Amino acid sequence: MDKRFSLFIIVVLGSVAAMLGIPGLRAFLTGFARPEPSRIVASETGSLTGSLSQRLQSGNLERLKQTRKCPRCNLSGVDLSGLDLSRVDLREANLTAAKFDNTKLINAQLTRSNLTDASLQSANLQGADLQGAVLNRTNFRNAQMMHATLEKADLQQATLTGAEMRAANLTDSQMERANLRQTSLYGALLSRANLAIADLSDSDLRYANFLDANLQGANLSNAQLEFAIMPNGSTYQGTVPY
Repeated sequence: MDKRFSLFIIVVLGSVAAMLGIPGLRAFLTGFARPEPSRIVASETGSLTGSLSQRLQSGNLERLKQTRKCPRCNLSGVDLSGLDLSRVDLREANLTAAKFDNTKLINAQLTRSNLTDASLQSANLQGADLQGAVLNRTNFRNAQMMHATLEKADLQQATLTGAEMRAANLTDSQMERANLRQTSLYGALLSRANLAIADLSDSDLRYANFLDANLQGANLSNAQLEFAIMPNGSTYQGTVPY
């Protein structure tokens, strides 16, 4: 009985080998070399998720270029340097780590957008609306931001060195540890702004309004403060009353 069974197995394997070849026989003997179901699901899910995310981002980018409107879009990490995106609508968009170096964003709508770790060096943001935007560690070095609205924006540890922010609205903004060296804030509104430990050295702060602002630990060395309104409501008289 055992010999006949063994002979039967040999005949079956021989037939399989003849039809599928040696590689096919190996697959047959190992259950077609299928990985564990859990691994298949994890692998396929990761691949599909990544692919879907890339397709969505690519679609958002194309939509932005064609319509200049992409509110709530995910454009994190994209490079839009050097483009003219004046009057673009990117309200509440995810723009983390995106690049807008030398980009024109005149009168752009960026309300409540997230630009954490983004780079906007030498960008033109004149009249742009960044109210409530998240701008942690964002790089605005040498950016043009005259008349821009940054009310209630979070600019903690942001770099604004050399930026032109004349008459900008920074009311109720969070600017703790921000770098504002050699920045022009001439006539800017900074009422109730938190500028604790911020670097405002060599900046133009003439006619700026710091009413009820927090300037504790801020570096104001060599800053121009003529006619600026101090936190206590007085006009600058040579000393800063915290």
